[in-house]
Amino acid sequence: MAGKKTKEDLNKATRREVILQLISEKNIATQKDLAAELLTAGFDVAQATLSRDIRELHLVKTALPDGSYAYQAPGKTENQQATAHFFQLFRNAVVHIDTALNQVVIHTYTGMAQAICAAFDGMKFDGVLGTIAGDDTILVIARDEEHARDIAMRLREV
Repeated sequence: MAGKKTKEDLNKATRREVILQLISEKNIATQKDLAAELLTAGFDVAQATLSRDIRELHLVKTALPDGSYAYQAPGKTENQQATAHFFQLFRNAVVHIDTALNQVVIHTYTGMAQAICAAFDGMKFDGVLGTIAGDDTILVIARDEEHARDIAMRLREV
């Protein structure tokens, strides 16, 4: 009976619809938070199942304007594409992050700094006055030391 939906298939589809609804209405930053919201909605989900749902729904953690992160469904807006691009580049090419006064220094693999810097600029981090990229190093000039520490901390979490 090809094409017939089982109860499990319907439950999975319903659960995934609820996940998409929850992340569109609330800023949910962790799988634990998402699992708690799902439980409130009547879905007791194992961590492995939730991880699979997140992966198959192509959910991404996106930086919010206040610096926090939240799951979001893939979208076609320029900002969402820039965010996804930045995180992918950043995770794959950054070697080390350090601060000095109001500056953040990001070391990358050779040849990657300019691409990462362009993606970083698209993220519009609060407190950034400007950036300069070489071949394997990015210099971020922050408004002050506090902003520099905050930017470095957020980047290390990526």
